[in-house]
Amino acid sequence: MAAKLISFVLLPLYSLNFSVAEYGIISRIETFWQILFALFLFGLESGIVRWYTKIDDSEQKKKFLFSVTLFLFITNLLFTVIFFFGTDFFSDLIFKSDKYSSLIFYASLIASMEAFAFIFFLLLRINEKAALYTFLSILAAVLNLSIQLYYILYTDNKLDGVFIARVISPLVIIIILIPYYSGFLKAGLDLKNLKGLILYSIPVMFATLAGTLLNQSDRFILGYLGNSTQVGLYSLAYNICGLLNFMVIAPFGLAFTVLSWKKLKDKNALRFFTKNITYLFFTVTYLALILSLSIPNLIKIFTLNNNYWYAKDIVPWISIAMPFYGISTIGFFSFYVSKKTYYILYIMLISLVINVSLNIILIPFFNMYGAAVSNFVSFFLLCLITYRFSMKNYFFKYEWGKIFSMIFAFIILVFPFYYFNLNEFTFLNIILKTVSVILFPVILYLLNFFEPVEIEGIKGLINKYIFHKNRLKKEE
Repeated sequence: MAAKLISFVLLPLYSLNFSVAEYGIISRIETFWQILFALFLFGLESGIVRWYTKIDDSEQKKKFLFSVTLFLFITNLLFTVIFFFGTDFFSDLIFKSDKYSSLIFYASLIASMEAFAFIFFLLLRINEKAALYTFLSILAAVLNLSIQLYYILYTDNKLDGVFIARVISPLVIIIILIPYYSGFLKAGLDLKNLKGLILYSIPVMFATLAGTLLNQSDRFILGYLGNSTQVGLYSLAYNICGLLNFMVIAPFGLAFTVLSWKKLKDKNALRFFTKNITYLFFTVTYLALILSLSIPNLIKIFTLNNNYWYAKDIVPWISIAMPFYGISTIGFFSFYVSKKTYYILYIMLISLVINVSLNIILIPFFNMYGAAVSNFVSFFLLCLITYRFSMKNYFFKYEWGKIFSMIFAFIILVFPFYYFNLNEFTFLNIILKTVSVILFPVILYLLNFFEPVEIEGIKGLINKYIFHKNRLKKEE
């Protein structure tokens, strides 16, 4: 969460120092480096965990990790050189101007630094060094924040400073972790396992690239068919909804990547995966409900420039797409188990084609609202297609009835406030929104969302933590 919080801490300063159009430029460069990150990392994450944990010999593990690190260094160096000489081309391609060539190069450096930092952090996750992981993540966030503050407050090079900070902070973490990381390396090439890892990871890399484009391409299309102001507003709304990602989905994904393999052989594994999908969807949808109801007021606190406030209107559309994005983390596990990762690539490519097509059709008519609707439809179809393909692999059910009941509850509780413009900060609106938040689980209960064992568990928690405390107070 620490790294993502920086964007929100800096929002007031961004809104005062950058126009909405400039914020749109920042968001497109961020989008570009995230696309490059998918390329630079080469889809190695899941494969490294799989191969590293299955190698029993400690010396072979060290040679394997050395081989992976050397491969990553060579590919990253090659990609960085390519983008160094292609900065003008990519600046013209994205912005129709070579004015932002330096930002393009910064994006490639950020992608390279983040890729290496990610692998270093991955080793901490495998070895369950949670405290060190947390400390270094927070340190990177503090460095990023401090350097950005310096550039924004004390220099005229504000726009470049946003990205220079993102180069330096992961570089410092890499330097700190080198002594620890090198203890798990031994010079030597494990070509057999490296070849298997690369063949396994290539489809994953292209799938990750397609997935990143699925998440980010709407910004580029909106920039071409609309303008930078529309991109800025849409990006702000997307970043706000990103709260759901870095508070729930991303931490869940980090843990699930490792723990899912340990759970695989349990007799209740299929139910474990099914219930994870249902309750991840429930958690993200409930938070999306709270976010959608509160953002019309919160956005005025985080962005001091009222030109940014129009972003609130598309937050519900984007936020309700996030649960579908979240459960894809679990759905793709079906293909990791069967070693048929090319299915993920097919699914991502199909979803990407649908997303780009919808954006091209809807944006000319509805601007950022068209992009938001395209985003929702694309992620919904992503889950449907994943479910269909998983039937031929390691298959576990989705509780579709419960998923649709959550979407139904979200719609009837959120959209009346936007349709009837009930978002002013009044006592009545606060009461109505509070009631809506409370009603969400009540509606689901009436729709038979909860199983008897879950209801008993909830009653047990209430008796233990609420009624039990009240009895203790009375006795005192």
